[in-house]
Amino acid sequence: MIKNCLIVSLLCSFFGFSQFNSKAPWMTNSSTSRNEATIDELVTSFNQYWSTRDKNAKGSGYKPFMRWEYHWRNYANEQGYIMSSEDFWNVWRQKNQSRTNRNNSSLPVSNWQPVGPFTHTNTGSWSSGQGRVNIVHVDPSNSNTIYLGAPAGGIWKSINNGSTWTPLTDELPQIGVSGIAVDYSNSNVIYIATGDKDADDSYSVGVYKSTDGGLTWGPTGLTFTGINSRAGDIVIHPTNNQILWCATNNGIYKTTNAGNTWSQVQSGDFSQGNIRLKPSDPSTIYAVSNTRFFRSIDTGSTFTQVTAGLPSSSGRLLLDVTPANAEYVYILSATTGNAFQGIYRSINGGTNWAVTSGGTDVFESNQSWYDLALAVSSTNADEIYTGCLNVWKSTDGGVSVTKMNNWSSPAAPSYTHADIHYLGFHGNKLFCGSDGGIYVSSNGGTNFTDLTAGVQISQFYKIAVSKQSAANMVGGLQDNGGHAYSSGQWKNYYGADGMDTAINPNNPSQYYGFIQSGGNLYISNNAGNGLSGSVPAPTGITGNWVTPLAINNAGLLFAGYNNLYKLVSGAWVQQNSNSVGSGNIEEIAIDPSNDNIMYVANGSTLYKSTDLGINFTNVYNSTNGNITFIEVHSSDSNIIYLVTEGSSSTVLKSTNGGSSFTNFSTGLPSIGKNVIAHQGRNTDNPLYVGTTLGVYYRDDSMTSWQPFDTNLPNVSVTDLEINVEDAKLIAATYGRGIWQTNIPVEIPANDVKFVTILSPGIDINCAQNVIPQ
Repeated sequence: MIKNCLIVSLLCSFFGFSQFNSKAPWMTNSSTSRNEATIDELVTSFNQYWSTRDKNAKGSGYKPFMRWEYHWRNYANEQGYIMSSEDFWNVWRQKNQSRTNRNNSSLPVSNWQPVGPFTHTNTGSWSSGQGRVNIVHVDPSNSNTIYLGAPAGGIWKSINNGSTWTPLTDELPQIGVSGIAVDYSNSNVIYIATGDKDADDSYSVGVYKSTDGGLTWGPTGLTFTGINSRAGDIVIHPTNNQILWCATNNGIYKTTNAGNTWSQVQSGDFSQGNIRLKPSDPSTIYAVSNTRFFRSIDTGSTFTQVTAGLPSSSGRLLLDVTPANAEYVYILSATTGNAFQGIYRSINGGTNWAVTSGGTDVFESNQSWYDLALAVSSTNADEIYTGCLNVWKSTDGGVSVTKMNNWSSPAAPSYTHADIHYLGFHGNKLFCGSDGGIYVSSNGGTNFTDLTAGVQISQFYKIAVSKQSAANMVGGLQDNGGHAYSSGQWKNYYGADGMDTAINPNNPSQYYGFIQSGGNLYISNNAGNGLSGSVPAPTGITGNWVTPLAINNAGLLFAGYNNLYKLVSGAWVQQNSNSVGSGNIEEIAIDPSNDNIMYVANGSTLYKSTDLGINFTNVYNSTNGNITFIEVHSSDSNIIYLVTEGSSSTVLKSTNGGSSFTNFSTGLPSIGKNVIAHQGRNTDNPLYVGTTLGVYYRDDSMTSWQPFDTNLPNVSVTDLEINVEDAKLIAATYGRGIWQTNIPVEIPANDVKFVTILSPGIDINCAQNVIPQ
């Protein structure tokens, strides 16, 4: 267990002001570059930038920002600022206190178990992946031990060359990892630079350290509080394990006592750059900030900027060295517009530089602010690799380059998922970390082997579960499309960003899934074993980043764009005849006991229809912020629950069909509530809320909510689904995949759940014992 003092230290610095990556092109607007910018101010700058540009171009950088905004909106207070570290600590303290003081014997016991994806097959024709990997590191004393860092899923460890993996930071609040270092003299000593340096899926709390192989973690002397902080590379001196350096957005920090204290040895933003030690001479240290190259000749105590032969201005720089020739240093440079600028090489230890690259664009995009990678072979000083969308290789120091793979060809032996965040040699093996996972090549990039199997780091937006069994489900993953679960296996049947999903209640093999902004709906009629068809968005219409889907008992499918649409003969047809407000619909809910009753939310307004979505009436206007989720009681049409947006959000309850609501949030902390689910087949009416810090439970025997998250990692729960046939609650998380737990289902005496029409020769007594399907 993590000691309380360590948790306090972590949480007191975990959430401060949160601002999107300052190197994104729309962040150059001076009105949004100051630390006081709210989410809405950043969105305004973002929308202005994209008003005259093609946001749909691959590599544009549009998607990373939209993911960021969607994730962090529920952490924002009423003024639009991300909740403070103190507020987050109060939530954690309240949650722990709730567990300690728990005396309600009616509270059921949760026992969450992982469902995956641990691995998957690619049944579609798109790029296949499971989750983003920021960094890869190999134990210098044991090449069989590999570590990876994920942006929202923590650090993972394999002791068998990537065959199996174990998570090491599930007891900490959801963290990212962007730098890893293992002590060469003691493999139990591990350092991590926390946070997501590239896309801000999580924020850095500084450098953490484990002395027991990753079983427990504690803060070092380098901790961040209440500001927008990032940390990246962390490097250990090769002959003195007391000396380390860490690259942050507030400079390079050095410790001479194994992390107890740190001092800033160079100012500047180095979080997305690199620190490298000269092979065989650790008194010489190289480092690049976003825009400048620095060199130290006194073991990193002071640094001097070197400019000879390097571009006068750059947007991002990466560097690497090689033991094949200690005098060779390479820099990969992006322009201030994030396009490819050049490959530069020094052959005299960084004193002078010359461009070696030609005109071939190895970036193939302008998103180098989000993902970029560089590696030099450990055995050939002229062999280099770059990564942005794809992996490129040069065997002559960058003069000529060869494209090794293509992000849209997942069947190729050299495939690595698009958007590459890390390339690096460990021994003779080249490792790649991308938006899809971790890959390794032993033959210079001709073949890459996917090692992601077993790493449960998927960032889910939504999940749908079949009415018949929790063995059938489909969910939407950030940057990794639609993942379908059936026959005990996950299948990736369409690509892009997977969003809201649905399963036909009358056909557990018919899956539906949106991509971002409702751009296309993908259909599988065989439980994800293949793609059966697709439906484009209504002409000229774009939905929200996560466009809502809902399906009724008859199997009719609805989507929320600027109006309510129904799927008719393979096309979207507007269903509503009167207005449901301006802008896009945020949420759709259908009464489980009456298909004619439907609700939609648009901003803070709730609309109700009693004729299958044709006519709507404004029945309620929330004074607690925008309505982000609607749930109707499983058998009582008069009871409706709402969830509102932000860290000060509320759960609201109506007992009169939505005409009025009362606050139903007692016991829930001031933290984002993402989803609420009502469970049928239980006279106590269990309710579950998924929050940005786990799951809470309440039923009619209780007066307040209680934590319901035994064995569930401390991550944001983005969606909840219930299957009463299997007595399961299923949770989608942002960074740790899908989890499920048993729930208390009561089976009424008159509940018939088996087929009553029998084939000839079947004994009626045997049929009475048929397990519900």
